[in-house]
Amino acid sequence: MPLSFRDKSNFIREHVIVLLLLINSFSWYAMAQLIVAKLTDKIGGDYYASLCLKSAFPLSIIISALIGAVFLSKVRKTSVLYICSLFGIVASLFPAAPIFDSFLGTIIVAAVLGASLGLGMPILLGYFAESIPIENRGRISGVTFLMVMATAPLILTTVSIPSPLLSALFLAFWRSWSIPLLLASSKKIEPESLHQRTAPFVSIFRDRTFALYFLSWFLFSMVNSLEALILSPHFGEFSFAMNIVEPVIAGVSALIGGILADRIGRKIVVFGFVSIGVAYAILGIAPYLLISWFVYVYFIIDGFALGLVWMMFTIVIWGEIARHNIEKYYAVGEIPLFLTDTISPLFAPLIPETSTFSVAAFFLFIAVVPLLYAPETLPERKIKQRQIQTYTQEAIKLKQKTEQKQK
Repeated sequence: MPLSFRDKSNFIREHVIVLLLLINSFSWYAMAQLIVAKLTDKIGGDYYASLCLKSAFPLSIIISALIGAVFLSKVRKTSVLYICSLFGIVASLFPAAPIFDSFLGTIIVAAVLGASLGLGMPILLGYFAESIPIENRGRISGVTFLMVMATAPLILTTVSIPSPLLSALFLAFWRSWSIPLLLASSKKIEPESLHQRTAPFVSIFRDRTFALYFLSWFLFSMVNSLEALILSPHFGEFSFAMNIVEPVIAGVSALIGGILADRIGRKIVVFGFVSIGVAYAILGIAPYLLISWFVYVYFIIDGFALGLVWMMFTIVIWGEIARHNIEKYYAVGEIPLFLTDTISPLFAPLIPETSTFSVAAFFLFIAVVPLLYAPETLPERKIKQRQIQTYTQEAIKLKQKTEQKQK
């Protein structure tokens, strides 16, 4: 299955810039998330204090993304991305400042890091949706996630640096290479017309297609966060599989899933939901993780599911549902990814460990139901066009082989 793109002259420039900007933002987010977790563990405190520290980063991303989608949607978007990148460089240095070495200081650091990402993320994702042809969005998204997951060893190495100053400097350096990418972009991202009606956030949920996909995404994210909290204490001896093997599999899965999504449609995401249900069923067969190879099978299947689902719901889906106010769709659509990390610690103690797999299976089953009623976001004509291109290519190859045999 070749990884080909239409209009290759466009891809060489604008598509590569968008791809690299997404890689920069997602990998920076992963590094910042782990650095904030490291600061939180250092401060310690009781359960609720620790929960406040862990919630500051994801909540600040949600709030700043909503603010950015409302107040920055009418501003020149190229300028917003420049400012957010510079803000991110400055915010990256906050973890090294001694004045923030306290409970309140850690919350400030987490909030500033999150805000620097959240303000520009809906605009960057809107830039992706406006720049990439709909029939290539799955491929570009898959390549993006593969490259982000390939940076997993670098991310872990950065976080393991003992010196907070070196970690902060590397984080700032990583964010800084988004600036030359923006300078190299020939596409100036302009705001929507000032006279165009701005839809309130409530109206987004009145969009039936959005509501169905959002409900499935929220339930999936909630199950994934809860299971991670409950199961992670048992995975200490499998740290290599959890930190290296699973991200690599997730990246490959995102790439393959993106290629297939451009061929047969976005509802291929259902396979991700089914796969993660199978992964939890495998762990249920091996209680207390006594059979180690079962756990490795779990990581393989779980990585496959996460790569496919994350790729579709963080980059592709919302930009195709939106007809206007695309930044608002992305700002609201990304909420489950961050919100469930905040609220899942409240529910995790209420679920008995012996019931964790049955609870996961139940909610994953519910999560699949809305997808069955959700319409396909990739236009049918694009699917048929891709199929015709495939059949034409196969026919040409068959004709060439036949002519060679006759000679």
